[in-house]
Amino acid sequence: MAKDKEEAIRQRAYEIWEQEGRPEGAALRHWLQASDEFSEDEEHETMQELIDEDDRDDAALLQGAGESGDIHTRR
Repeated sequence: MAKDKEEAIRQRAYEIWEQEGRPEGAALRHWLQASDEFSEDEEHETMQELIDEDDRDDAALLQGAGESGDIHTRR
């Protein structure tokens, strides 16, 4: 899996290099930019997973307490 990520970063760095007109001496900057882009994607994915997990936990708590979570409850 680490090889796949490294390959994806390499390809993205190459794309950035091409988009910038293939400048010399910018390989490290392009690699770091590509790496940062992938890190941001992973962070958002992880945050969404945490939000989804929290929503499932809330639903389980409501169900365990005998509540449906429906706003139209009897009084």
